[in-house]
Amino acid sequence: MRGFKKQAKRDIKAVFHNTDEHADKITVGYNGKTYPNIPIVIDHEGARERTKPSSDHADGVFVADLTVYLSFYDLKIVPRKETEIVIDETAYNIMRVSFDEGEITLDLEMMDE
Repeated sequence: MRGFKKQAKRDIKAVFHNTDEHADKITVGYNGKTYPNIPIVIDHEGARERTKPSSDHADGVFVADLTVYLSFYDLKIVPRKETEIVIDETAYNIMRVSFDEGEITLDLEMMDE
């Protein structure tokens, strides 16, 4: 199993977070710190597939959501649920956090007009 974990760590960086393949370099703000040019994969489809509760938002207000994938080795911290994170100058609320083998998955939500 040890070899698998080492390979998974390498693959996160070399394949999934490779900016020539899947990721884009984006500035992230979290907990008062700015992390410039972090390779991030943004998945709008994954967020759409989540089950959403019915809402009672005011007229003209909608919820924008997305799922982002970051490497712990770039951010060096696992963000917490129900806190704010800024992705490419847009503030989102973190609705769900998953952390596995160096991969951070965040489900984010933002209210907009």
